[in-house]
This record gives sequence, structure tokens and C-alpha cells, in this order.
Amino acid sequence: RDIRSLVTDISYLDPQEGIRFRGKTIPETFEALPKAAGSAYPTVESFWYFLLTGDVPTQAQVDEVVAEWKTRQNVPSYVFDAIRALPRDSHPMVMLSVGIMAMQKDSKFAAFYNSGKFNKMVAWESVYEDASDIVARIPIVAAFIYNLKYKGDKQIAIDPKLDMGANFAHMIGQSDQYKDVARMYFILHSDHESGNVSAHTTHLVHSALSDPYYAYSAGLNGLAGPLHGLANQEVLGWIMEFQKKLNGAEPTKENVTKALWDTLNAGQVVPGYGHAVLRKTDPRYTAQREFCHKT
Repeated sequence: RDIRSLVTDISYLDPQEGIRFRGKTIPETFEALPKAAGSAYPTVESFWYFLLTGDVPTQAQVDEVVAEWKTRQNVPSYVFDAIRALPRDSHPMVMLSVGIMAMQKDSKFAAFYNSGKFNKMVAWESVYEDASDIVARIPIVAAFIYNLKYKGDKQIAIDPKLDMGANFAHMIGQSDQYKDVARMYFILHSDHESGNVSAHTTHLVHSALSDPYYAYSAGLNGLAGPLHGLANQEVLGWIMEFQKKLNGAEPTKENVTKALWDTLNAGQVVPGYGHAVLRKTDPRYTAQREFCHKT
């Protein structure tokens, strides 16, 4: 726990203050980055620039990223066909992993490696191209999966005027207010240094020169575990089950405490709470809580 064995320049998880992105805390990051039009929150595109370079972008630089991602966000129809071919009750993470793998034939890194002109000194360029394509396309694929599973496959087209976070909210049929939820949530969960399962997995798989599509899909499969990303789903399920047991009664300190101990005494974990590194409240939670109070 106290030995830094995997190091990244992009973020660092301090046990006492939580995640820092390029040296900035979450509040400092939100404060420093250019805001989306009419919003108090930055765009995901501005944060991407910040993570890659360590520099706070100008609005013009943000606009360039927004425009570039729009040229990359066209998802081939066979990707949607591959996802639709899965059983409809497949978990969304299975569908997302399959969707990413279906795009692997587009890998610029794989094409460069197979060209016979591969040079490891410039290989990062094709990795960047693949990473940019993947990130630009993920919201479209994710929104498609959401609508396929939960909205009767009623798909909503991309709005070419919107940034990534706002477009995701639009494509899943959410209100304008949810555009800021998406921007905030994507930024908060964008990077969490390199020791967690999904980040470590992507690094490990790509170290074999598997292209970013293989590596990212592998990372998603690790993220799907209940001791990692699935904890988000597990904690929601735990809370919903607790609400059923209350049978309409108001939550109190006493009945919440009893539910927690009942879970622990049954040999189960209370999902989604606690962190292997953090010794205090996760500032990502604090940022989301503050957002809720504001709205």
C-alpha cells in the first residue's frame, strides 16, 4: 500500500487528499480549465488536453480538440451490428468491450506495426491516433448500448454542436442539466494513477505491443470486477435492496447501522465504500455531492 511501484505523470493518488491530476486537486482542476459554454464545468476535451500536456489549454486549443474529436466519432455500422448480435440481457460492459474490439480493424498502431516500417521511437504517434479515436467514439458506443438495453433500441443521433459530455447526455435522452453531470463524471473518473486494475491491465497488455483496442478492451474487462468498477453498480443495488427492507420508512442512523452490520456479519462486503489507498473521504464523492447541493 505504501510503496509506489507503478508511476505515471498524469495523476497521483495521495492517501490523505485523494487524486491529483497533473499536480492539481479536483477543485483546482475544475477551477483552472476553460468552461463549457453556459456551464460552470469544463469540457472533457479541455481536460484531455490538460492530461496529455500538463498545460491548462486556452479556449482556442479546447475548440481544436472538440473539432478534432468530431472528425473521429463516426462509428462503423458493423460495430453496432456486433453489439446487437449479443443476447440482449448481456451486461453493458460485455457489450462495450465487444464494441471496442469490433473497431480493432481500424487500429493505426496495428497497421503501422504490420507495415514493415515499424519504428518504436515514433510508435507513440499511432498509439495517440488510436487513443484519440477510441475516446472520441466511446460515448457514441456507450449511448447506443444504453438505448439498446433500456430504451427499446430507440437511438438518438449525435448533435454536431455539442461537446463530448453534453452529447452523451443528449444521446441518452437526458435533460440539459445532465450535460454537466456527464462532463463532471467523465473528468472525475478519467484517470486514477496506474496501480488500479484497469489502468494496470491496459499498460500490461499494451507492453506486449497489442494495440490500444486490445489493451483498452482488456482494461474494461478488469474494470467490470466487483472490487473495481462494478462496485458502482453493486452499491446502487445494495441501497435499492435496503430501501425495500425499509418498506417506506425513513432512513435513520439506527436502521442504516443495522443494515451495514447485517451485511458485514453475513460475511459480505458493503460495496462501493472504502478505498485501498485513501485514508479519508474520496474527493470525487465530495465533488459529486457538492454538485447535487448546487442543483
